[in-house]
Amino acid sequence: MDKMNPLPRLDALHYLFTKKTDRTVAHCLDLDLVAVGRDRATAEQRLNEIVCAQIAGAYSVGNYGLLFFHAPVEFWTAMKEGEDLPKSLLRIETTPPMFLPVEQRLLEVELAVYRAQTAYAA
Repeated sequence: MDKMNPLPRLDALHYLFTKKTDRTVAHCLDLDLVAVGRDRATAEQRLNEIVCAQIAGAYSVGNYGLLFFHAPVEFWTAMKEGEDLPKSLLRIETTPPMFLPVEQRLLEVELAVYRAQTAYAA
């Protein structure tokens, strides 16, 4: 974190989808969060909810350590080797923590989500 800007900055998120026999696992590599669904759309919707809650919670209470849990390197390697999927945007609503007594305003943050899918796994 920069001394002039105490808030950590997320520029983008990276989602890795792994299709299993009966389900799809969605993994946000930037926050090491995982969700499972019967298909990719369901898994992604669930992961989006978890990611939004994690980021909004971290900013609302000033616990920025919650934003610095990256997935292990093998998942990032799988992301590079996976099939590219179209990018999407994730809207996150959060109230910034107060450092000085100021009026609070609701912020809406949109992050690019880079997505890839691994080859079929049993």
